[in-house]
Amino acid sequence: MQRKKWYAIQTSAGSELRVKKQLEERVRQLGWERYFEPVRKDGEVEYFLVPVEEVVTSRSRRGRATEYRVSYDYDLLIKNNERVERGTLIARRPPRHLPKPAKVISIESMWRIVVERVDRTEKEYLIPQEKQLRRDIRVGERVRTGVPITTDSDSRHRIDVQGQIVAREKVRRVTLEYEDGTKETRIIPEELCPRLKEGQQLPEGFEIEKEHKIYANASGLVKVKEYKEKRIISIHRIEKRRLFPGYVFAKMGLDEEQMRELLSGIEGARFVGNRFHPIPIDGQEMLAVQRSAGLAEAPTVEEERKPKMEVEFEVGEIVQIIEGPFADFTGEIKEIDKEGEEAVVSVKIFGRELPVRISLDGIAKI
Repeated sequence: MQRKKWYAIQTSAGSELRVKKQLEERVRQLGWERYFEPVRKDGEVEYFLVPVEEVVTSRSRRGRATEYRVSYDYDLLIKNNERVERGTLIARRPPRHLPKPAKVISIESMWRIVVERVDRTEKEYLIPQEKQLRRDIRVGERVRTGVPITTDSDSRHRIDVQGQIVAREKVRRVTLEYEDGTKETRIIPEELCPRLKEGQQLPEGFEIEKEHKIYANASGLVKVKEYKEKRIISIHRIEKRRLFPGYVFAKMGLDEEQMRELLSGIEGARFVGNRFHPIPIDGQEMLAVQRSAGLAEAPTVEEERKPKMEVEFEVGEIVQIIEGPFADFTGEIKEIDKEGEEAVVSVKIFGRELPVRISLDGIAKI
């Protein structure tokens, strides 16, 4: 057996993992494990290396990441910068019970439309369900003052703020009367409302609204932002990027004939070197590969390996501010703080340039 050395196998960018899988299978079929130095990753033994880095995709505008608006009466079950998988329970609101006996006075089926202003405050609209909503009244749409909500353009149901629709759901507007004569109106989502009928007498402790749980419908990195009325939970996708596109690495002790047999029939794969004589990779180049893969210690080591934040903006770029006091202003990016996920944008006000520090999800490309 030859002395084990590092070699690079060249392939087309994007096919590295496919080629790696084929090579792993061939090594095991041929019983050549002893010729390779194993790479241990997540408790598994591998013989080929494709270094990757994790990148958190940034949001240049709202809606790019998966978002949840969670009021403060929910128990938050995840933390900022925590990784979650699809299906993870992220928030829970316990069931709600009546504090004392009550009588059901009325039950109305309504549409609930919520518009979020640029300052993240919200305006709620309740429309009878017998009314037909316009097709453009849907979550994610930006609306302006004066837009009708229903297809009949009923003047009683118009948007009177500028912002973005963040909720559209069917609810029940339930009016209750307590024994002391006081009345209370509750807005309950249809799926959380129990079966009720007008005139029904409800005992103390009756479950008037069922428990509500919010599950993550995507995997990624959690970001939590606190506002006056709510918390916004966003889940940012984590992508794995190839650090050396088009290359697969292995430390092995095969002779040249065995090397040719290893790659035989694997489309698009060839050793770095000439056709008949693969050249070992050594020195500073291979050290950089090993450091990137976490197999060798770098000069400075972070306490915790965190996904890198990818920023789609550049210093000098002209952007639009979409939230906060300077919403709708345009300005030039002067600085970008990747760690703090913020940018310094220079806006012109009163004839002078004013630097404004704002989160990356508060600016948008023009």
